[in-house]
Amino acid sequence: MNKDRLKEFEAMFNPQSIAVVGASSGRKMGGLAVRHLQLAGYKGKIFPVNPTEREILGLKAYPSVRDIPDPVGYTIIMVPAAAVLRVIDDCAAKGVKVVQLFTAGFSETGEAEPTRLEREMVARAHRAGIRLIGPNCAGISVPAKLIPLETTGVIGQPGDIAILAQSGGHTETLADIGLSRGIRFSKLISFGNACDLNAIDFLEYLKEDPETRIIALYLEGITDGRRLYQLLAEISPIKPVVLLKGGRTETGKEMAMSHTSSLAGSAAVWTAAMKQAGAIEVSTLEEMADTLMALQELPPITGNRIAIVSQLGGGAGGAGVLAADVCTSLGLELPPFTGEIKDKLKSIVNAPGSILRNPLDMSLMGRQAALLRKVLGVLAGLSDYDLIMLNERPTFLLALVSEAELQAINDVLVDFQHSNKKPLVVVSPPGGVHEKERVEVERRLTQAGIPIYPSFERAAKALANIIWYWGFKDKYQT
Repeated sequence: MNKDRLKEFEAMFNPQSIAVVGASSGRKMGGLAVRHLQLAGYKGKIFPVNPTEREILGLKAYPSVRDIPDPVGYTIIMVPAAAVLRVIDDCAAKGVKVVQLFTAGFSETGEAEPTRLEREMVARAHRAGIRLIGPNCAGISVPAKLIPLETTGVIGQPGDIAILAQSGGHTETLADIGLSRGIRFSKLISFGNACDLNAIDFLEYLKEDPETRIIALYLEGITDGRRLYQLLAEISPIKPVVLLKGGRTETGKEMAMSHTSSLAGSAAVWTAAMKQAGAIEVSTLEEMADTLMALQELPPITGNRIAIVSQLGGGAGGAGVLAADVCTSLGLELPPFTGEIKDKLKSIVNAPGSILRNPLDMSLMGRQAALLRKVLGVLAGLSDYDLIMLNERPTFLLALVSEAELQAINDVLVDFQHSNKKPLVVVSPPGGVHEKERVEVERRLTQAGIPIYPSFERAAKALANIIWYWGFKDKYQT
């Protein structure tokens, strides 16, 4: 990407000032966008634009963008579609280089006049050297620059995962999930109708972006499938791309057309091409978030051999059966423990009901932190296993142990994470009378860099995804 193109993106992701056209003192979206910037602590200047108000949320308001006395780096348009051409002309007069349109009501309607209006908007913007994001999108969030999502105000800790989504709602959902699960983002990009800048443009930038190590991509349609394939094939050996395709069914295709005016192609052809390009294709937003969590926290894992502690504190027989089924069905292996390993485990775990096989059932002894530490020490030393998966249900454990004892159990997991190279994944099903305590356990383990999942199915699927990717990368490099 040449220097001129890089400058275009610098204005998007590091603006020194932001104008909000359609800002207001009430709880309309324009007012919320200004308020969200303030609450996030954005360091640049904020310019509310409203022809009928002189002050908005303590900031001087301006009748139009061209009336702002200072340079304007980035403009958000939140007025009805009929007013957009006038705003584009104001931005052109002011020398604005990037305009993002929250405004909807263009080509996604499928109607002639809104589609013509969109084409005219693009033409005027291009004549003025303005790049457009949207319309019908939630825009851009950059946590490191204290720029939140304009629609919800969500802003998490800075990280190295970029979200690129055609849907503003999905961008918001992933931001919420990331905030609750400790997934950290470099950039979140919602591009809507893509009347100007599209997925290809942003992917070309993210390929070069030193702040982005992992890319999550949600698409409903693409105008240049060949270029997308080529670009993903270039990016995947360098940075993992987690891809979710909307509009895979006939009903979904119809919805995609009315949502962002996107045409979707054959699902089978798409899946084959994306796999060949090295993208990790997922089926749901939850699977996307699960896979991002695994990529963020776990080292490159090409082996698929897992040792499982099926449930701490007892009641683990059924959990072990389910864990074995779901892992095996997804191509993960559970090698049986050898006689030597069983002997080591038997010297630690000898309670009635314990099962010294893989998955391991510690029975009631699983509630003792000191014994858990010893068991994990044995499993960590096994070269024939690539990863440990452990099932912890705080609600169940708190019927047997005190909160201090639960804390000690999780001390063991955190210490293990910090002192061992063997990757550890925790399964912790939600719900129950101690959900508050479970959420606190999840927060603590996540902060320690331990991926935590609500079920064996979701954990196993995320692991299968990243193991496939690292295997693809290894084959590519050799």
